[in-house]
Amino acid sequence: MTETSLLRLADLPLDFTIDRVDRLAEAFRPLDSFHVTHASLDGEKRYSVRREMLRAHKAAIVIPYDPATDQIVVIRQFRIGAAIQTPNAAALELPAGLVDEGETLAQAASRELTEETGLTASVIKPCFTVMTSPGLCDEVAAFFLAIVDASRLNGRAGVEEEHEDILPFAASVDALLDAADAGQIANGMLFTALQWFARKGRGLAQQVATE
Repeated sequence: MTETSLLRLADLPLDFTIDRVDRLAEAFRPLDSFHVTHASLDGEKRYSVRREMLRAHKAAIVIPYDPATDQIVVIRQFRIGAAIQTPNAAALELPAGLVDEGETLAQAASRELTEETGLTASVIKPCFTVMTSPGLCDEVAAFFLAIVDASRLNGRAGVEEEHEDILPFAASVDALLDAADAGQIANGMLFTALQWFARKGRGLAQQVATE
């Protein structure tokens, strides 16, 4: 790559080969060890490295927005990572989940919304896509804006067979942004979604309403 191309503000391709993959553990998210050879950034040599990676594949993240009240529906549930690393095990986040076999991303988003909030979207629109932690796992998270009626929230939610204990509730967009600014929200997906929503969310919701 040239120095100019390396300074572009975009993700860039890099030549690599996967020499071997070893399965280290079978679990909800399997763990693999990759033996990889990749070009250096200046293209002058190659590196041989071993990297461990959790296999998560695709996930759908939902931003449930009620334009009548200017509220976003968030959920609270126990998260082991938050429990270990912070004093706040009852994390605040958005409805989300992995895409099941045979599902589209939009179908997964709609299913997770209903399972984790009890709501059904009148409209659901794709927003943006990110990798959640590319140095750790292969998860690609697709965010969707779901237009909902937050007045239909009704107590607890979650899939009992999956041992989910979820509390969904609605909060004003401004209150959530204030909480994020105050460092009260640690969940990266919720924090990311709020920054996007502050710039584009209401505009997309208005656009959807006129379609």
